[in-house]
Formats: sequence, structure tokens, C-alpha cells
Amino acid sequence: MRRLLRKVAAGACVAFLLVDGARAATFSSDAIGTTTAGFLKLGAGARAAAMGEAFSAVADDATALYWNPGALTRVPSKSATFMHAAYFASSSFDYASYAQNLGNYGAFGVGLQYFSAGAIARTDDTGTDVGSFSPNDLAVTGGYAYEMQNAPLSELDGWSVGIAGKFVQSKIIATAKTGAADVGLLSRTYWDRMRFAATVVNLGGRMTYLQGSEPLPVAGRLGASAKLTKRWTAALDFAAPRDNRPYAALGTEYWWPVGSSVRIAGRAGFNSRSIDGIDGFRAASFGFGLGVGGLGFDYALVPFGAIGLAHRMSLSLAW
Repeated sequence: MRRLLRKVAAGACVAFLLVDGARAATFSSDAIGTTTAGFLKLGAGARAAAMGEAFSAVADDATALYWNPGALTRVPSKSATFMHAAYFASSSFDYASYAQNLGNYGAFGVGLQYFSAGAIARTDDTGTDVGSFSPNDLAVTGGYAYEMQNAPLSELDGWSVGIAGKFVQSKIIATAKTGAADVGLLSRTYWDRMRFAATVVNLGGRMTYLQGSEPLPVAGRLGASAKLTKRWTAALDFAAPRDNRPYAALGTEYWWPVGSSVRIAGRAGFNSRSIDGIDGFRAASFGFGLGVGGLGFDYALVPFGAIGLAHRMSLSLAW
């Protein structure tokens, strides 16, 4: 156990050293507002949202491309996920991804993220209405993962490593574009129930606007998941975002079989990222899932205190 923890810690240290511009980042609440393309932090899939985003060591479907590209090898065959999230003031976030396991050749995935802020009134210097504009953000991602076998260090056999490249575009009035990369590690199963994960996301370029350039929201994450029983999973993630202080995420999921091909899941989570700065009930999340064969529907309710409620719905296919 001690040797395993040392290896996980060493891998995490290497991952964090890869963070571009880390010396300029404070990784504290003082850094809020110092990055751009915030939509990259919104999360993928209602299942993960309901579990408080404690998902880096849990992902086993097409959303692995977002949460941990190294986990793409956990996709049994082919998987697709489609999500719609309604936010506030007519804004919305949509996500779609596809992943396929190639057996001994690894696994790959492709994904699309799109955020719309809705129509915003536009005025001139005198306050006269001159129409409206619709800010939006887009990211297109492709990733590949490989499960190591016969590694120089036998302890790494069964671990998966993944990398994803993404094109990011943000449009307010002018449009800014850049490229970025995610890297991820996922351990093999230990003690027939536990997995460990490490990721660094949004490494790369800066978004150049009319008034200068800003960095992407780089973040590092360590995660663990445990099968408490055959149907009950618990997960814990620790994340260090470039533009905020570190936070913890805790999630759980329980599946009930109903007949031979129908299953129902209940989920709950806690995320300390939003524990401060918002009045009212927040930080907790709840949701459920319904599966019929290879078709699944997931729903998550994420309270944001006095701001309101965010609803996420996703549809998944596995074949």
C-alpha cells in the first residue's frame, strides 16, 4: 500500500509540473477571474454532475474524454453521450462525445462542447439600443488512451495513459481561438475494488482578444474510486485549478436492477468549490439514472443558492 501511494504521489507531482505557467498561477481565490474560456470547467454528463464531479477515477463511458482521457480504455466497446444543461438567463451548455475501444490498440474519443450565453442587448456610448449579440464558446476535442502492458516497471502494467488535444474558440464580439491539451492517468484495479487517477487539463495556448491575451483554466486533479459493494460506488477527487483555490469533490452512486435489462441509479455529491461566495443552499448535488439495455438517461439537479437551480440531462448509448 505504501509503495502504491508513493507511485500515485510521484505521478501527480509530474503531472502538476507540466502545468503551463504554473509559476504565475496562485491556485487560490485571489486568482478568480484571471483565466478565460470558463465554459471548459462546466463538466460533462449528468451522471458526473450528480456525483459532485468526483469522476476522474469513475468514468467508463464517452465522457471519459472530458474527465480523464486515460479512462477511455474502460469503455467496453462503443459509447456515445449527449448532454443538455439549462443555466440562468437563457444560457445553456451542450456536450456530445463518442468513444471506442480498439482492444490491444487502445481507445479513442472525440467530443464537442458548446456554451451559449443567449441574446444580450447591445447599446452605443449614448445608451441607445443598437440590437443584440450572442456570445458563445466552442471546443472540439480528440483523444487517445493506451493500457500499458509489459511496462519497464511491472507495477505500471494495467495502468492507462491518455492524451487529448482540443481546439477552443470563444466569441463575444470579436473571436479568439487557441489549442490545448489534456493528459490523464488511470490505475488498474487494486484489491478488486479501488482505482486511482491523475489528470491535468487545458494545457496550452492563450486566448487573444482585442485588449490582450488570457490563459486557459488549467487544473490538476487527483481522484480515487471504490466499489463498496457490487452496486455501490464512492469517489473522491481533489482538484487544484489555476484560477481558484483547491477544492474537494465527493460522490456516490447506487444501482438497483429492475428485471433482466432495466436498472435505476440514485446519486448524490458534494463539491466544496462553491461552498463560499454564494448565499443559500449550494455545493450539494443530486440525481438519478435509468438504464434499459445499452440506453441510459441521467438527470442531475445542482443548486446554486440564491442564483437558482441548474438542471442537467444526458442520454448515453453503449453498444
